[in-house]
Amino acid sequence: AGVWGDTHRLAPWRALDPETPYDEPGLSGDHDCVLCTSGVPGLTDLAARGPAARYVWDLARREDSRWVVPFGASGDPGSPHHRDQLSLWLGGELVPVVTDWALLKKETDV
Repeated sequence: AGVWGDTHRLAPWRALDPETPYDEPGLSGDHDCVLCTSGVPGLTDLAARGPAARYVWDLARREDSRWVVPFGASGDPGSPHHRDQLSLWLGGELVPVVTDWALLKKETDV
């Protein structure tokens, strides 16, 4: 009854509970696909394991390289980059890897 993501939900391990609880998203894949996540069959559909990062590195043209991490580029819950890649990660999408110093900018309030 329902779709896979109704019961198969993200359940990341955390050392500390977040100050603001998150409604963790439903998941799309099992252990045989690029969006793989895994629970403990017969015990729980909650998935604490999955790819920590997905990336494609173009050695000929660095500007064509792409990556994504499940929660974002910062482990600080107060950062705007703490969960900013989650929707992309869930959809199997990637974002550009910026390595050109002229295109990078310092963020002072992160």
